[in-house]
Amino acid sequence: MSAGNCALRKNNTGILFACIVGLALSYYAYVVETKKEQDDSYKAMCDISEHISCTKVFMTEYGKGFRLMPKNSIFNIPNPIYGLIFYTQIAVLSTINNYSCSAAVVAFGILSNILSIYLAYILYVLNTICVVCICTYIVNATITFFAIKEFRKLSTGVAHKKKMK
Repeated sequence: MSAGNCALRKNNTGILFACIVGLALSYYAYVVETKKEQDDSYKAMCDISEHISCTKVFMTEYGKGFRLMPKNSIFNIPNPIYGLIFYTQIAVLSTINNYSCSAAVVAFGILSNILSIYLAYILYVLNTICVVCICTYIVNATITFFAIKEFRKLSTGVAHKKKMK
């Protein structure tokens, strides 16, 4: 196995591990949100105090469609559903070691970090700490870090192949 393949495997492993963590966080967030909607007295493990509460954040208007989608839109769904779709998509794309898929993972990673900054600002406005949310932001940054490393590795491989022609 060449050093390049080993580096790609390490980056893929990093992305896949982050995706698994992201999927677990998204699933947990969805379960918490669903249980809270069904039972107003439900208290999640992530509800530590008045200012450290994930359900407080999940139940705001920002908890569905990131409050960016119209309320009557089919896209105004719980944010964790977007997370489940996103992390599954990234996991699949990252296993395809080609330039285009790698570029897509980088682009989606950057977009997820922009959305994370937006949502972190919302936490600031709400004066609430959401442990699940912050962990998700870290996962998104980790995915982007490994995706950029993988993209650079594949880019140098593509450039090297063009020189050889």
